Amino acid sequence: MTSVSARAFIAKMIDEEGFRRQLVEELSRKRMELIRDAGFDFSEEELEQVKADFPPGAFGHEAAWFLNVPADRPSQSGHCCSSGLWH
Repeated sequence: MTSVSARAFIAKMIDEEGFRRQLVEELSRKRMELIRDAGFDFSEEELEQVKADFPPGAFGHEAAWFLNVPADRPSQSGHCCSSGLWH
């Protein structure tokens, strides 16, 4: 991917709520599919409940990124993960 294409993608993610929502919803579906394929069975709601038991920063960057796909908040343009990093 060229830097021009990467910039165009970022601009579209920032500017177009429908495009952003579509990608976030697909990412959320894929995430739950990966979780189930790994042998775990729980809902998004159950995951959110359990995550609340952990202190900020407990997950580390990669796990926090994976755990914080906002399935029920797809119109947000960013998200602060438990590591304190904004995505």
